[in-house]
Amino acid sequence: MAVIHIWLYLSRYNRPVLNWIRSLTSSAARKTLKGVDVSSFQGPPADWAKAAGSIVWAAVKLTELEPDGTRYVNPDAAADWDWLKKNKKGRIAYFFGHPSVSAAETVNFFLAELNKLGLHDTDAVALDLEVSDGTTAAHVATWSADVQSELHSRIGRKPLVYTFIDFAAAGNCAHLGSYPLWIADPSRPAGDPQVPAPWKTWAIHQYDITGEIDRDVANYASQKAMFTALGKTPAPAKPPPPPPPKEPKVINVGGNVSAVASARWPDGEMVVAGLGADGYIQSARWDNKAWSEWGNISPTKAKGTPSVIAWVDGAGVLFYIEESGKVVELTTTDRGRTWV
Repeated sequence: MAVIHIWLYLSRYNRPVLNWIRSLTSSAARKTLKGVDVSSFQGPPADWAKAAGSIVWAAVKLTELEPDGTRYVNPDAAADWDWLKKNKKGRIAYFFGHPSVSAAETVNFFLAELNKLGLHDTDAVALDLEVSDGTTAAHVATWSADVQSELHSRIGRKPLVYTFIDFAAAGNCAHLGSYPLWIADPSRPAGDPQVPAPWKTWAIHQYDITGEIDRDVANYASQKAMFTALGKTPAPAKPPPPPPPKEPKVINVGGNVSAVASARWPDGEMVVAGLGADGYIQSARWDNKAWSEWGNISPTKAKGTPSVIAWVDGAGVLFYIEESGKVVELTTTDRGRTWV
């Protein structure tokens, strides 16, 4: 995943300068999490684990969908992925992006291989974005934004963007500022990279590409913090279910009536009246403390539903229909205690 840089010149022809910068690197790296990125160039873990040293995490290249249609899969990816799991290291799966190839096919190919290896909630993913394939910066920016959006929606985590300073400065990353930045900047000490626009901060710094393995540091306090941030975003907590409706309080008013009507006076006292089983209008009243016994209040038998109206000062009127069909009016001045 190395980018061509003047750093290569320093590493080959100016070892004192290189050693001095690495001394600065070691000092800065103590405040970050050490990691490496590997591909088939490093071979299986037996070939690179010793060189990696004491790392907290590693990134593994999985796929590269090339412009000529070649579907490259890192032959050592499965071994790398399994080794990291067994050794309780943080895992990042990455793929090399070609903006001249379909964004959808690129993502589909990568996820198909990643699903074979197994994707855990604490795993992270990354797009390695460092070539334009001869397309414009505007195209690269749009293509990479499409790739990242598709990945984010399908695996529920924000994918990292690996790139380098000059490539980002050319506008190829214009729409990627909301995704965590993995910046290749071997010109700066570990943990102190340049941060190109559109980013304001960095997540991972690749600071050394000169040895047998690329070295990085991550800008997190712990492995848990790193992969909580880069792993699967937890689903929002579901609100607790609403409490079951309270059973309505049932007050048995008694009586043996049908076709009930009622009225209420301003002070809260009430009267309820209905057609009794014996054919007479019966009523009961509420005095704000208890219900009275039911009693007949009509002088004649009735049919149908009575009508009750309450007025101020305890006055009220009740209408009912006699068996003959005549309408009878009864009145009260004492909130339904007596009717005449």
